Parts: sequence; C-alpha cells; structure tokens
Amino acid sequence: MASFTRTNGGAAPMEQVGRDLFFKTFTRASIQQANLDALVQSIQSTSTVTAIGAFTAGAGSVNMILEGENITANIVISGHGTFVPSDMSF
Repeated sequence: MASFTRTNGGAAPMEQVGRDLFFKTFTRASIQQANLDALVQSIQSTSTVTAIGAFTAGAGSVNMILEGENITANIVISGHGTFVPSDMSF
C-alpha cells in the first residue's frame, strides 16, 4: 500500500512497490466538469490517475495523485485551455 510522509511541510515524489507517485495540483480559471474530464483523459496518455481530490465545478484548481510519469509542463487542451501543474502543498 502506498504511503505518504510529510517532511518539513513539503511533498515530494516517492516510490512504493516499484511505483513512482506524484502529488499534483492543476490550476486553471474556473474548471468545469468537461474540463476535468479532458484533463484526466490527457494525463492518462502517459500516467495513471490514482486519485482525484474533492472537486467543485467552477473551482480554480484540482488535486490528483498520479503514478508513472511526472507531469511538469503545462497541459494545453484545445477547447479547454491551459492547465498549470505544480507539486501539491499540504
């Protein structure tokens, strides 16, 4: 089972059972359900979405736990805008 250890108030990639886990926040102005669906579909082309944090339509960010490749570059999706990834803060 994956675990997370908080160290000095930060989050960092970790590996458990041979899997790299990344705790990410994706921001964009007013994320709607269709935008979230497109983001998840885009991410799944290179990584596995393990969990999605609580989401409210119209919010400006969404948290995810990803396995596989770390996403560090902006994700631009036609018709849905640009999503900016960052390491999740706790």
